[in-house]
Amino acid sequence: MSLSGVISPSCIYACTRFRVRRTSLLPRGEYLRIMQMSIPGVITYLSRRGYRQEIGDLSHDHTGARLIEKAVNRNLALSFQHAIAITPGDLKTLSGEYLARWDIANVMAILRGTVHNIPREQIRDLLIPAGEIGSARLDHLLTLTTCEGVLDALQSWRLYPILEEYYRICGEKGAFARIENELYRQYYSGLLSPGIARCSGCQELNAYLRFEIDFTNMRNLLRIHCAEEACDIAVIDQTMIPGGRIPIETFRRLFGARTEEEFIFTILQTTIVPVLTEAMRELRQDSDFSSTDAAELVWQRWHQYRRPIHEVEIAVTRIRLHELDALSRRHPFSVLPVLAYLERKKYEVANLRAIARGKAFGLAPERIWQYIVL
Repeated sequence: MSLSGVISPSCIYACTRFRVRRTSLLPRGEYLRIMQMSIPGVITYLSRRGYRQEIGDLSHDHTGARLIEKAVNRNLALSFQHAIAITPGDLKTLSGEYLARWDIANVMAILRGTVHNIPREQIRDLLIPAGEIGSARLDHLLTLTTCEGVLDALQSWRLYPILEEYYRICGEKGAFARIENELYRQYYSGLLSPGIARCSGCQELNAYLRFEIDFTNMRNLLRIHCAEEACDIAVIDQTMIPGGRIPIETFRRLFGARTEEEFIFTILQTTIVPVLTEAMRELRQDSDFSSTDAAELVWQRWHQYRRPIHEVEIAVTRIRLHELDALSRRHPFSVLPVLAYLERKKYEVANLRAIARGKAFGLAPERIWQYIVL
């Protein structure tokens, strides 16, 4: 099947299935209902909404919020695996490349957990076998007791050459952050390569990915500035992911800005401010919130060395998802409907985990709601 030519029946069929699946995800009103339930009530509700098999399989060994978290995580992994199984040709290839980000998250969770002696069951709870590193291989990695042993077992992984560069500094302070940065840099470089981009809707997908890179770089820039230890300009080059619409040089100028005027002038030239402005208008329900207001908000966080506002990050994520949904409707027989479903499914599980944790800690529904992405 070639997405650049005539659209095959198998592609039409697969894309239609994913659009139907998208409608089966929990709508806003259902989250409002779940917020009013007890944890046993949530478990009963989810067993009637597509999580029955996982809850039944795990209920003998787990209860309460932990049962919810493990059940929805397992369901997410199975959903991703099934998505790859039913997509044909180029759709399968592109979806697999997109889901390879979970390999990075899984590998880093295992490496960090191994070095810091975190119980294996706690590490396992974080893993989503959605990429090329399957469940059996992840289970094997969890049996290894040293960072070096984990790295040795990953030699056949496509991104192993990056791990190999840091082999001798495994566990040193700051090593994992550098490894993770390099892995994601290589991941996005692969997704944006010309060989991947030759398909229907891929130009639009690349635009979405470039904004995703911009958002990640901006968030990392603010977090670097908020770190306890001062860092020099070289850290920017090591941390920023190339390939976004905002040049790395712009992030260097933002990092080096010493006055409010200089910072605001620079950030207003970026393409992320309009999205941030839209997100803040929605979050504050204030149609008069301007781009300059958004720039000043970022400066305040920056100048005070404070971490980014979690609610703002979630608001921007909502805008990103809405954009991906719109792209999938404009290109109904491309990889975009598949990815739109995968991303929405990911956040449904993240929402349910947030609700389970919030209820376990006795948080009020309105507090939990701040962590919900719709």
